[in-house]
Amino acid sequence: MLVDNKSKEKEQSPERGLTLSCRIRSLFFPDLIVGSPLAIDFARLVSWGFRLALVDIDNTLVRHGSQAGDDHAVRVIRRMQDAGLTPVVASNAPRKRARAFADSLGIEFIAKAKKPQIEAICLALEERACLPQHTIMIGDQLLTDVWSARKAGIPVILTDRRSRQEIITVRLKRPLEWLLIRLGGKTRWHALRENYTGLAPEES
Repeated sequence: MLVDNKSKEKEQSPERGLTLSCRIRSLFFPDLIVGSPLAIDFARLVSWGFRLALVDIDNTLVRHGSQAGDDHAVRVIRRMQDAGLTPVVASNAPRKRARAFADSLGIEFIAKAKKPQIEAICLALEERACLPQHTIMIGDQLLTDVWSARKAGIPVILTDRRSRQEIITVRLKRPLEWLLIRLGGKTRWHALRENYTGLAPEES
């Protein structure tokens, strides 16, 4: 019996496409999307068992290149602390800049995190005796913040970027982010905005 390979490929392609979409969502889609870190319900996160918040600097807390926290960053950190979360800056920036920025807010830091690599992040959790499931990552990029969180097993919140002014290496990644969103499913993506379902603990 002859088999039409083209017909067979057509039958299999939807399944391959579905697998690709699921794979992309598992690696690059966050658990929650918000317009700003100030929009996050930190008290709810604490009630669900979160203890530690790893926060990106550029275009998450402040505009890109800022050397110290501004009023916006101060309010975000204060709200975290008031809710009972321990904020830690998690940045790819050099140690000198990460330290200066964290010191301006009176919090700890992880410098040269090399996101999406996870060695520095996992070490920071180990040093603070905090499990990944009790940690939340907050950032504005899929290919650094979200991907590293997924690889480390850390729940993650994506924020809209504070400014469109970005360095060239970041600007070059934005079209790829757009492609990942398309491949992962725009309907699924939009459903994550202001939707805390993905962060809620599973009912026993």
